[in-house]
Amino acid sequence: MNRPIIHCLLAGSLAATTLFAVGCGAPRSQQVRNEARGRYDRAGAQIAYDQARQSFQSGQFEPALGHIDRAIARFPKESSYQLLRGRILHEMTRIDESRDAFQAAVDLDPKKPEPYYFLGIVYQRWRENDKALDSYAKAAELEPTKIHFVAAEIEMLTLMGRHDEADARLTAVEKKFEFSPVIDRLRADVAKMRGDDDRCAQLLERVSMRETASPELIEELAFARYSKGDWNGSIAALEDPVLASRIGRPDLARLKARNLILVSRPEEARDILLAIHDDNDPHGRTMLLLGHAAWRIGDWGRLRECGEDLVRRHPEMADGYMFLGASAHNAGHLEESLAMFEQAVAREPERAVAQKLLTTVSAIQGAPGKTVPNRASAGTIRSEAP
Repeated sequence: MNRPIIHCLLAGSLAATTLFAVGCGAPRSQQVRNEARGRYDRAGAQIAYDQARQSFQSGQFEPALGHIDRAIARFPKESSYQLLRGRILHEMTRIDESRDAFQAAVDLDPKKPEPYYFLGIVYQRWRENDKALDSYAKAAELEPTKIHFVAAEIEMLTLMGRHDEADARLTAVEKKFEFSPVIDRLRADVAKMRGDDDRCAQLLERVSMRETASPELIEELAFARYSKGDWNGSIAALEDPVLASRIGRPDLARLKARNLILVSRPEEARDILLAIHDDNDPHGRTMLLLGHAAWRIGDWGRLRECGEDLVRRHPEMADGYMFLGASAHNAGHLEESLAMFEQAVAREPERAVAQKLLTTVSAIQGAPGKTVPNRASAGTIRSEAP
């Protein structure tokens, strides 16, 4: 049966419209599905990221790494995921891999400052100071209101000996951070590196009055006061209650003992050093100070022990031989004493105290009718204690 022409035209038009709709709808549906899948992947990745961050903050680095790897697998374009991965790997001392993760974060989003900052930490650890400085400077440029970025840049300049540049940078930012004690602490670092101990201590004193004293600040203040010759002030800082839980640490115990020796309180110094006597001390610093304290109070047996230990472990040092020489002299062994002081001078010929000890014992040995010294002469040797 023949259809009217208009009916056929309408039917054809409808078929064409239907065909066109189907043809256009397929890509649109795929796009919708892709967007939905993307949102799903992003949500799942964010959950894994949150789990990674929680594990990282609690010190569970292996689980944290597993979580963040899953987040990156689901949504690889997020720079903060690579940043966290880098921090996790850095804590696991997988430094090469952490550097790659931080660089990946930079590549994904070059306008975020944090990856540059952590790259700086890696480069500083590797002693690639120029790269470290560039990274810190870039972080500070991108986020100039974050003082720890600026501080890292200035600290790096100071460490590299570029003190004038560090001062100029401090001058440029100090108004922005005028109420922050960090500026004074940075200036104190510059003064310390320049050898200006008085200025360093003055700035740290000002910091201690402007902020609640932290253990780190009080430690710095104790060392700064020691360096400028304020030994009683250094002792006072070390006796601050804020350091109560740290004062047994070997480096702080040795600092306090050194101060006590210098203010003529060697008995107290000896007791402090005996408390850390068994700690690992590969450089002989505890034994060295213990010997000096023992010498000043006439603890000759302890002095000999210190001398024997230092000569055995550090035969290149003059102090061990001086300790043995003084101990031998007190025991009346003049020839042994002379030999030990000669050994001390041979190792450090420019050291005035070693020369003086050798001269003193040589004069006693060469005195007419003086073949063996009496023990009273030990007081002379004690007065020459380094």
